[in-house]
Order: sequence, then C-alpha cells, then structure tokens
Amino acid sequence: MTPPDYSKIINKTAKKIFTPYGIKQKGKSRIWLDDKGWCTTVIEFQPFTGRQGTTLNVGINFNWHEQIYFSFDIGSRLDVDFIEYDGNEDRFSKEIEKLCDLALNKVLEYRESLQNIHKAKPFILSQIYTSEDIWGNYHKGTICGLTNNVVEQNEYYQKLLQADHSGEWLNELKDHVNFLMADSGGHHKFIVKIIEIIRKTRALKKLPEMEINFTD
Repeated sequence: MTPPDYSKIINKTAKKIFTPYGIKQKGKSRIWLDDKGWCTTVIEFQPFTGRQGTTLNVGINFNWHEQIYFSFDIGSRLDVDFIEYDGNEDRFSKEIEKLCDLALNKVLEYRESLQNIHKAKPFILSQIYTSEDIWGNYHKGTICGLTNNVVEQNEYYQKLLQADHSGEWLNELKDHVNFLMADSGGHHKFIVKIIEIIRKTRALKKLPEMEINFTD
C-alpha cells in the first residue's frame, strides 16, 4: 500500500479551517495567504529536510517594496514544536488542527492591527525588524509617509540612506528612497508612487489585481 502524503493532510485541514476566513492557498504549496492588498499575512507549514511533518511560520509581508518573493517582515516562526508524521493520520490531523488554530488567531490579530494605515502606524513603528537600520527604517518611513507625517518619514528614510552594506541591492534601495522623498506633489503624489510599487509587486508575486485604497 502506498503511504499517504502527509502534505495532503496538512492542506486538507488548513482548507477546512482557513477558507471560511478568506485565507487562500498559494497554488498547491503549503503556504496560505491572507491578502490585504498593501500587505499579506503569510502562513507557512515549513518542512524540515529529512523529516516528515511541519512546523509553523506566520508573518506579515509588506507589498510596498518591489520583489518577486514573500518575506517575513514582521513575525515568523511561532513557538511550537515540530509536528512529526509517524503514519498515524488521525493523530497528525489533530495536531495540524491545533497549528491551524494558532495560525488563524495570529492572522486575526494582525488583521486587527492593520485595519487601516492610521491604526497600522503605531503597530509598525513598535516593531523591531531583523535589519532595523535598513528595512526597519524603510517600513517605518513608508507608513509615516502614507499617514502624511512627512517629518517622521524623512527621519526614517534619512537613517536608511546612512546605512552601510556591501550589497548592490542597498544602493538600489537608496535610489528608490530618494525617489520617494522627492517633493513633487506632496502627500498625494507619495501615495500614487506607493500604489504603483504595490501593483508591480503584486504582479511579480502572482497575486490577483486588487484596488489599493489608503483613504479608509
């Protein structure tokens, strides 16, 4: 008898729990997305090499930086043990249900914190990022710009411009930040620039077209 595919058990359980909340599977992967347009909460049932089973990552990916991949800008690994698949489907399904419930609670928590950009601002500013001097300043500067806090926006962006790294990608990011700081139409123009970046990023990530509205 062919042994069952434990990934199918994960996705079947996740579909049952996540679908009523509008959380969608990314293709046929073990990644599920709660898509808000300008940001996406990513749920990943992460495997370990050489082991059958999963652990759980949940985090927010901002779509206001042009990139083809999903990253965990806020959040990542939850404090859970690796769930090993030992051939007992019922036991494994029950353990996966517990992981899904944890993931769902985290998604709902993020939804509450990111209801709109004005509510999102203190939440985003309170975070400590993996690369605080670069990506922390970029995300903080961007949310300040979107909420029309130009002085704060420029303070964070200027800190990023002073950051040092050997990678060419940082020079490209600095050019991008200088473009965002250019005063050519004020707050409205800044929003237009960010929305255009989000549209391009969503296309790169193969996310569906969605109206991006920062006025709510």
